[in-house]
Amino acid sequence: MKIVILTAISCLLIFLTLNAGYYKAWFADKPMLYWTDFQKQKNDTSGAESIMKARYGVSYTICMKVKEYVDKKQLIDPVILFEPNSYYRDSLRIQIRVPEPAVFYYYTGLRGVWTTSRDVNKARFLVRISKKGVSLDEIRSPAQLQQILANYRNFTPIL
Repeated sequence: MKIVILTAISCLLIFLTLNAGYYKAWFADKPMLYWTDFQKQKNDTSGAESIMKARYGVSYTICMKVKEYVDKKQLIDPVILFEPNSYYRDSLRIQIRVPEPAVFYYYTGLRGVWTTSRDVNKARFLVRISKKGVSLDEIRSPAQLQQILANYRNFTPIL
């Protein structure tokens, strides 16, 4: 009988603690939020790819489009040059962030560089993002690469 009474008192104390003051807000923000997300996700029949797109957003989608293009064209060792994020923000007024080269490599297995990277001279393709969409342009010569870098000299690659 003692065990039943102690269990009931313990449950009551836990219930009162989680429904009073600071712990009430914490419980609603942490465990209950997790539980609601879990309830939505357990019934979701989406595949891994759609879950990744939902979780990582536009930058993941851009990376996968670049990878699809590279795989379709069967390009060997492409190095992708990214326009600086400050270019999108300051010049084009687009609130988008391209992934940093390490994240791009994590998503795709392809090498990417910023305009200020030391390996920028190895870049063979440029990812251009505009209000119309995303394009992957080939860099045909070192002179063209230098011209591209000169265009972005005033923009720093920020995160």
